[in-house]
Amino acid sequence: MMSNDVESKVFSAGDLVRIHGLVGQPQLNGMVGVVKAFHKNSQRYEIQPSRGSNTLGVKAMNLSDRDFLKPTDDKFTTEQLYDNIFLWPSIRKSTRDTIQCFSDFPSVDFPTQQDEYIKNILGWKSVDTLVGIKEPGREKPSFVLLFDGRDESSPENHTASKIANLLPIYERQQCSHYNGVIRGVAILVYSPMNSTYSSFSSVSSMGMNGQQFQFIESNENRRFTPQLLYDVIQFHKTDAAKRQYRSHDNPMHRVFGIQ
Repeated sequence: MMSNDVESKVFSAGDLVRIHGLVGQPQLNGMVGVVKAFHKNSQRYEIQPSRGSNTLGVKAMNLSDRDFLKPTDDKFTTEQLYDNIFLWPSIRKSTRDTIQCFSDFPSVDFPTQQDEYIKNILGWKSVDTLVGIKEPGREKPSFVLLFDGRDESSPENHTASKIANLLPIYERQQCSHYNGVIRGVAILVYSPMNSTYSSFSSVSSMGMNGQQFQFIESNENRRFTPQLLYDVIQFHKTDAAKRQYRSHDNPMHRVFGIQ
């Protein structure tokens, strides 16, 4: 019989843990998963791996959470700055989002290395991207959302799906593997795009109404504490986020800030 009361145990529901020290199944060592529950009869934790629907039963002695930050930790607001936050599916709607930032995550300037990193630690079959993710109060998009569009077996990531579904249809349609549901781990990555335009006296084939537009990648090197990145995720659960995306729901505004 399973008990969902894991507060008195070593780990709590929603904790991110790493498996280690297994002799019988050494291929599982190093795997990262989320604690779902504690089974009193077997004295094992039920672990949801980062990919797939099958859970694992693991003893506490073979689990560690020392490498991972929690929103309750003091370092969550003061830890070094990051440009990424990994978001695991919540095990229940009542539990907090399970998140983690990684200091060795490759920059967006190195997409090949970034894809290899993701596939190695999460086992993704493909790395798909939704663009246009916003910060509170900022007109231009600041983030992209990475996910495995070919994952058909992992639990739905309801928070990631909520973020994606705030995007205008034309943004979602640009990602061929997005079908309205994101499964497994999703990654929010800071990747802003600035846009500039200059006016010309003559009409250019590249422009509109005498304006020629030039897109440039932002040179901003902003980084965030885990708390600030977590706040961006939580913002997307609010009515304020719905209003912001709805008011910016046209291509000219989203790129140029034009109403």
